[in-house]
Amino acid sequence: MDPASPAVGGEDDALPTALEQRLLFSAVDYVIFFSMLGMSAMIGVYYGFFAKQKQNNTAEYLLGSKQMKVFPVAMSLTATHISAITMLGVPAEMYKYGIQYWACSISGLIVTIFMVYVFLPVFHELQTVSCYSYIEMRFDKRTRTMASLLFMFYCLLNTPVIIYAPAIAFSQVTGINVHIITPMICCICIFYTTFGGIRAVIWTDTLQFGAMLCALFVVMTLGTLQLGGVINVFRLAEAGGRLIWFNMDPDPYMRTSFWLVSVGLTSMWISNIGVTPECVQRFLTIPDMSSAKKAVWIFGVGHILVKLFSVYNGLLIFGKYHDCDPIHEGTVQKYDQIFAYYVLDVARHIPGLPGLFVVGIFSAALSSMSTSMNTLSGTLFEDFIRPRFALKDETASTVVKAMVLTIGVICLLLVFVVEKLGSIFSLAISVSGVTSGTLLGIFFLGMFSPHVNGRGAFWGAIVSLVSLSIIAVGAQLEILGGHLKYESLPFRYDGCSGFNETGTETSTFYRDAAHHDNSEVPWVFRIGFMYYSLLGTIIVIAVGIVVSILSGGQKERVPLNLLTPWVRPLYRSLDYAPEKGEYKLTRSCEMTEIEKIPK
Repeated sequence: MDPASPAVGGEDDALPTALEQRLLFSAVDYVIFFSMLGMSAMIGVYYGFFAKQKQNNTAEYLLGSKQMKVFPVAMSLTATHISAITMLGVPAEMYKYGIQYWACSISGLIVTIFMVYVFLPVFHELQTVSCYSYIEMRFDKRTRTMASLLFMFYCLLNTPVIIYAPAIAFSQVTGINVHIITPMICCICIFYTTFGGIRAVIWTDTLQFGAMLCALFVVMTLGTLQLGGVINVFRLAEAGGRLIWFNMDPDPYMRTSFWLVSVGLTSMWISNIGVTPECVQRFLTIPDMSSAKKAVWIFGVGHILVKLFSVYNGLLIFGKYHDCDPIHEGTVQKYDQIFAYYVLDVARHIPGLPGLFVVGIFSAALSSMSTSMNTLSGTLFEDFIRPRFALKDETASTVVKAMVLTIGVICLLLVFVVEKLGSIFSLAISVSGVTSGTLLGIFFLGMFSPHVNGRGAFWGAIVSLVSLSIIAVGAQLEILGGHLKYESLPFRYDGCSGFNETGTETSTFYRDAAHHDNSEVPWVFRIGFMYYSLLGTIIVIAVGIVVSILSGGQKERVPLNLLTPWVRPLYRSLDYAPEKGEYKLTRSCEMTEIEKIPK
């Protein structure tokens, strides 16, 4: 039986119980689900064929002619970063390991501040479609090329994980195999992204995010009421050991702790939100800096709230099944499916609610997928095709659309690889950590260290990428081999029907991977996956500074607009001596363009 397929409705299973028969989609659910997909497709049709703004040039297709409003852009950003991994993976993680992930709210606040005051001013002044053109301005062409390839690598590996997450949810609630539903959903997303451009992406994101919020709030409200209120939800969670607020253990080999979440995820999110084309491209669709900052703050608050809601949903799941774990009972095959099962269990008497929930899950995934396809195509076009070929606007637009189609097909094919790997939560963070730390290190060197040169940035990124790839791949192989496991919190099953009918039961609970010892796994593969991005950033900065010093430092003046506003006041007071690669204090140095200082 397909490991991604649910126990419910499988053709190889025994006859389902009465409860399992009820935990499937109704006709109303199917109508709601396919209506939302139809509306998304129609938005693509409108902007592709009927809107006044024709998608026949790259400025309109990729940036919406820089005339988008604050609210839809903020909603689009939030929808993009609240993927199905957040909706499904986070509640499952909380159910299994406790709520330490709440500390992501601290990371979210730090990321928002960095975006508003460090990165956004630089990118909005430059007004480039690809944020990696900054790297060429600051360093050199080969570093920019490598950064673009890193982003492509990230999108092609991360997007299939995002698509797979809602597919297993849909499989749980319908009994339809993921291999059937995944191509259908991907084709709809590829269609409206290819023909509608960034306008279709942003407005479908807004529509889908609204559906996702509706599903989230209804499920949270219904689940809380069924458990007797918020206080009772937390009481059950505390009794089950799920309320882990401050695990201050500094051990880097743990699966989760306060430091792993608040410090480790901060660097990953700063990279994924602050210096990736999918975010920078959206900010540039807004005409002025003030409005762009408003969009960032709205996004930041929304991002944090939805993450915390997902943490709370994990408590709701535990409260519902605190004495009868669905995995042990056999009604759910994988922990990543447990939230979908919970929704059907709680809302099976309310027609349409399960359909609305799955719409929300798919909305999150479609938003992330459409964003990845649109921004990756724009990045590859700006960095690899435009510099080499002189294309008319209409031809260029057609080329970008063809690239969107190609990227979508590749991501679809890779979904069938993802289903063989580990949990979607850890897998998504691991994949992102490999590239995000490296990219963040390059931008940090560029914006904060005017003496670092292109050679330092390039070799720092190479060392970081190779190191993190070895760690991530090695850890994944250890997981697949069953050598690297983390003991879960206890799950009770004494409340399940038929418990101890034989009178031989000696326990009322179990732990997943109980008493498993990871000490035989090489220490480098035991490093917590949430630290990957931070480790990558540190490697780039350390190696970049050393190589720059050894190679003589930066030989040209760095324009002020390539440095973050926090550094510009200091840099104004420095006189550059290229023959020594040093700075000395003065009061008169103003730098506005790249120029060599005469000897």
